[in-house]
Amino acid sequence: MTMTVPAQRRAPLPAPERRGRTEVADRVVSKIACVAAAEVPEVRDVQPRGLPWTPSAGEVHGDQAVVRLNVSVAYPSPLHAVAARLRQHVIDRVAAQTGLNVTRLDITMTDVGGDLP
Repeated sequence: MTMTVPAQRRAPLPAPERRGRTEVADRVVSKIACVAAAEVPEVRDVQPRGLPWTPSAGEVHGDQAVVRLNVSVAYPSPLHAVAARLRQHVIDRVAAQTGLNVTRLDITMTDVGGDLP
């Protein structure tokens, strides 16, 4: 003989903003920004955080982020155009992966070299 047990109703979940909060560490933003920068074809190298003379870094302030990148660029690339593409790509990637709004992105081009892809 089988027995049917009625389903128990669960209380509805609270709204997402009441379930807790998510924090994104500075180093996560920095890593995402460095990987995103390396995806731009003209970027030859991104100096990661931790190198004392050229650190790339990300800082989180609430729902906003500030990012510093140090990159080398292929020669002969139009640096202003590369910077514009790089800035937009990194801002988009950080926002898509973290939900943070990048309010400032400082780019230092530390070197040129290599060939264009």
